[in-house]
Amino acid sequence: MKSIKRVCACKGGTLTRFIQPVILTILSEQDDHGYSILSKLAGTYLWKDKKPDASGLYRTLKNMEQQGLIVSHIDIADNENMGKRVFSITPAGLECMMHWKETLEDYQKGIDEIIEGIAEAAGKRKLD
Repeated sequence: MKSIKRVCACKGGTLTRFIQPVILTILSEQDDHGYSILSKLAGTYLWKDKKPDASGLYRTLKNMEQQGLIVSHIDIADNENMGKRVFSITPAGLECMMHWKETLEDYQKGIDEIIEGIAEAAGKRKLD
């Protein structure tokens, strides 16, 4: 019987919930197409040069478009990217991005608290 190897969340391999604020940030800088967004995501520290799942990205983009956070169109004017779907952030997307900023700042405080707790626990365990 084959054993199934799972990526442990403790290794940071399951940070997909942060894909939305990263996409919004990318699109706040400039309109972009899916493959380029995928490459930029892979270049962030959260993904450590591992490309996120392409189908997951496109599913997220579709959901974000349904929520009104982004819009898209097929690019027929740009010869280099001709025929590719180009995504743009909407005013609602910009507002959502700012809410993400506040949420992430709160997460960061909580994460700092957890890290301090782990450091204290590790220090106590070494003394035992």
